[in-house]
Amino acid sequence: MIMSLEQKVMADMKEAMKAKNEAELRSLRAIKAALIIAKTAEGAGGEIKEEDEAKLLQKLVKQRKDSLEIYKQQNREDLA
Repeated sequence: MIMSLEQKVMADMKEAMKAKNEAELRSLRAIKAALIIAKTAEGAGGEIKEEDEAKLLQKLVKQRKDSLEIYKQQNREDLA
């Protein structure tokens, strides 16, 4: 059985909750929110293609890396 990205994220969220892994849970929630926004965007028709999912994940990773860099430059280790 092949799981969609959204199904995989949901399953991983359950595991993160059980393991009480807050950092992983925050990341997965951000991915889920981005997927929902993309699916409900005008013209998406409630579906998102696999290549669009990959682009979305790459965008989220880049945002996190950029944020991490900025936090470190500003000596905000609490946010990094």
